[in-house]
Amino acid sequence: MVEDESEYDPDELASARERRWAERYRRDEPLLPYPGWWPWPLDEVAYRDGDPATGMVAVDLLPVRDGIDPEAVIIRQPRVAPPFAYGWPRAAWHPEDDPDLVVHAYEWEEGPWRWTVFVQRVVLAAEVMDRVRESMGWRRGWTL
Repeated sequence: MVEDESEYDPDELASARERRWAERYRRDEPLLPYPGWWPWPLDEVAYRDGDPATGMVAVDLLPVRDGIDPEAVIIRQPRVAPPFAYGWPRAAWHPEDDPDLVVHAYEWEEGPWRWTVFVQRVVLAAEVMDRVRESMGWRRGWTL
């Protein structure tokens, strides 16, 4: 016997499906390394690149105020790997490639890993980088 479909609210059914889907696949979302504190508001923290064989991972930090606050990328890679030089972060190592793009790189080492934070245009003070480094953790990415 087919039930009368007029009893069901399609919006409620769709939202229930969305909740079930989100619960099912949330476990499969990768955790990303990024700071719990950042010097300006972020709109999105998202996976950029990675290599499961080496453990390298790159994470985009995209600002709320695009065009005002700069973009940033955080890289974790093995100490023995050559510096990350793909996309706009490459300008930190090769400014001659794009003289109009100013990129600052901030590095530290922790265990077998080299961490690099690339920031467009803005120089971050040592105290700011200390706070960023101290707040690093593995969390799910997000978008506002």
